Amino acid sequence: MTVQPQQLWVPGQQPPRTRKQQGLSFLFHGHSKAGKSSLADSGPRPRLTLDVEGSAYWTPSEKTYWDPLREPVPDPREGWETAIVLVREARTVMQVYNILNSGQHPFNSGNMDSVMEVQQRMVDDLTAGKLMDRDKWGALLRQMNQMVRAYRDLITHPVKPLWSMAFTAGTKLDDRIRKMRPLIQGQAQDYLPYYVDVFGYLEPQPDGTRNLLIGPSPYYETGERVGGRLPYAMQVGYPGRPGFTIETMLQQVLAPPQRGR
Repeated sequence: MTVQPQQLWVPGQQPPRTRKQQGLSFLFHGHSKAGKSSLADSGPRPRLTLDVEGSAYWTPSEKTYWDPLREPVPDPREGWETAIVLVREARTVMQVYNILNSGQHPFNSGNMDSVMEVQQRMVDDLTAGKLMDRDKWGALLRQMNQMVRAYRDLITHPVKPLWSMAFTAGTKLDDRIRKMRPLIQGQAQDYLPYYVDVFGYLEPQPDGTRNLLIGPSPYYETGERVGGRLPYAMQVGYPGRPGFTIETMLQQVLAPPQRGR
């Protein structure tokens, strides 16, 4: 099962993408080793992963490595499913965005793993090892919000839109609201959930499965704006295990309505 450029796989048919269709944006948060990286690496192929944590090596896909500062865009005809960009500095994130925004690329989906680590790269650039002051916190908020919105808007790009863009983050208890929230510093944690279509908490189960929660919860900050087209609790799929992936979530949300309904 794969997605060709400008087309979305739908059971029984493969219609061209229309102006009424657009991709989906995601933000997944959860504790360490909850399966966020693997879920993020499950969008339509060929995929792009901005790997800031060094965790993409272990996700279940065929990979190639790409240095966007020194190399041309890789060709998926070489047999890979996911192109990994190792992000060691914030300027790499902007270089990748510029390439995606040019429309001259083969990717159908992207993910940033993780947004909290990208934020740390931005802090490093702003402070050069010194303490953050009020002005720097303000600059960090502007940079974070602009970066996340720019990547999210690639799902409506006029030339080569992505079918999905996913962001991952750790999680922490916010004492103000008594809920688990994305582990992001400053006011950015208040803004980022508003920018995406599906905002979920990933929870590992004792049997090794993972559940993605996107519905209203008294314990976790979650939400969706896809009109209830996805279950509020979903088992996450992995190779050899049934369940939802980013690609199957897209299929379910964007599938044409059945006649008579």
